[in-house]
Formats: sequence, structure tokens, C-alpha cells
Amino acid sequence: MEKHLRTSLVVFGKNQGSPQSLIVLEGENCTFQCNYTVSPFNNLRWYKWDTGRGLVSQIIMTYSERKKLNGRYTATLDATTMCSSLHITAAQLSDPAVYICAVDAVYSPDTCSHYPNLHLEVVKEA
Repeated sequence: MEKHLRTSLVVFGKNQGSPQSLIVLEGENCTFQCNYTVSPFNNLRWYKWDTGRGLVSQIIMTYSERKKLNGRYTATLDATTMCSSLHITAAQLSDPAVYICAVDAVYSPDTCSHYPNLHLEVVKEA
């Protein structure tokens, strides 16, 4: 029996992200993108909102970093196009969550802008 991971994108405000909807098989790779409008910034964070554990930081990147790894998660950052990607290698059934991209502005230390959120859920094929 094949096991599927189903992903939907939830976008807040005028920010854009992709994919809008995605279904991947367990073990497949998937990539989410976040386009942001705050530049420069202190850091860009990818979070995983796990219903059992709450908000969990996956990767934190500074404005000058281009690529960062954390286990099966790889984040890239292109400051020129103001885009960040989160790549998950070999998706697992433990990956279902809402994924959040957030940017902490340089000039407003208490300001944090949230960008596209990705909802990942498990769908078992009958």
C-alpha cells in the first residue's frame, strides 16, 4: 500500500508562496518556496507547527547565508530575488505539519513578518 503525504499552501497577507497544493509519496522529495518583502533582515526562519509539540524551529538563516542544512531539511536563500526555499529529502510520515516562513526585520527589532505557511498532512491510499 502506497502512503501519500498531502501538502497545501496557506498564504497570509499579500505574500506569495508555492506550491498551492502538493501530494508526495512517502520517500519522495518536496520543496516549498517563500517570497518575502523585508530586506535586509536579521534572520529568516523556517518553522514546523506540530500539533503535538507546537512551533518548532527547523532552520534559521542570516541575510548573508545562501544554504543551510538540518538533517533532511535544506533551506536556501536568494536575497536578490527575495525568495527562500525549504527542501525536504525523503518525506516521512512524521513530516505532517504546517510549515511557516518568518522574517525578522533589521530596523524593527520587535517586528516579525510571517510568510507562506505550508500544511502537510498524511493521506493513506486504500
